Amino acid sequence: MTAVGPFAARVVKQEWAERVVCPMHDAIPVSARAQYLRDNPASYLQVMRSEQDLPDATLAQIGATNARALQALLDDGAYGAELPPAMFVYRVRRGTEEHAGIVAEVALSAFVDGQVLGHEAVHEARVEALTHHFAAVPVRSELVALMHRSDPDITAVLQRTMADPPLLHLRDATGVEQAVWQLAPSDVTLVAERLGSARHYVADGHHRVAASVRQWRAGGEPDGAAVLCVLYPEGQMHLLAFHRRVAGPIGVDRTLAALPAVCEVEATAQANRERGRFDMYLAGYWSRLTPIDAADRLGADGLDVTRLDDLILKPLLGVTRGDARVEYVSELADLDEATARCDADGGALFRLVAPSLDQLVDVAERGEVMPPKSTYFEPKPRAGIFLRFDPR
Repeated sequence: MTAVGPFAARVVKQEWAERVVCPMHDAIPVSARAQYLRDNPASYLQVMRSEQDLPDATLAQIGATNARALQALLDDGAYGAELPPAMFVYRVRRGTEEHAGIVAEVALSAFVDGQVLGHEAVHEARVEALTHHFAAVPVRSELVALMHRSDPDITAVLQRTMADPPLLHLRDATGVEQAVWQLAPSDVTLVAERLGSARHYVADGHHRVAASVRQWRAGGEPDGAAVLCVLYPEGQMHLLAFHRRVAGPIGVDRTLAALPAVCEVEATAQANRERGRFDMYLAGYWSRLTPIDAADRLGADGLDVTRLDDLILKPLLGVTRGDARVEYVSELADLDEATARCDADGGALFRLVAPSLDQLVDVAERGEVMPPKSTYFEPKPRAGIFLRFDPR
């Protein structure tokens, strides 16, 4: 039996799509979720609320609230009738960038036997909350994003499918354009064969996977259990960096005096684009830091975020993982805001280059995990397009 297969789906109706489809719950900052729901009351976000959104409610009460929100969408007719088992192409377009993958179900056993590998650690409290959510809301719409090595036959499937008019086309409340096509039956067979035997890597959704595995094991590991996923060829995904801002004040003179012992330091005005070095903004100017220890390090030890921790953050600034002084800044964010905060409080900003896909694969194959906020993937799939009902 192949690990990748079709699933019976209800798809959001075209006339509801722009109101319902939304970013994943954890992709919207806690501070912005309440306003997002006020602006978009039909959003699928109302089905994914957590204890952060309803702090005075128990997990059971939150689950019941989410289940009622789902039922309201169904009662209002936001979704079409259930389709026979199928696979779909899902394309996300932001500006000139376009990313397409195949939506299918992936056997839960594949996440346990090593066919699908992760690269991030998970937090117990979040897994526990998601396990309660899955038990209360018997529908999965939140796609787990997987990445696989490029396959020309899969690329051909994507191209010929997208040559036809889409089943669904929308621009969600955040302005991201999306489209969905249904695969031809012959292509479903091909995809199941090729991707069903391929190695996959979790790009987004480690906590959803962990919660699904926990629920599966608690239920006696029934046959046929699966996770709803979007499977991207590696060429359809981008790894992006998280920069580190350390809130001040920090000892500027002491830090600058200590740096030459571990790094070559040179003034710079241009952003670094090369792995193995990083930029630092301190005391009003940028410097390029190149570690003196250039020895190759493998796996998670070879990542730039690890070298930054080991050479500078821990020994020179006294910063350890989980330190409240550290702010993670997206590569897509405006760094002028972060540097202005450094100017105001005497802090420092470290600008990093994202790890490569080969580095991520190496970490996963070694059974290691990356440090928190080492990287993130684009695209971020949306929720609310597909409903896959859990077998009960």
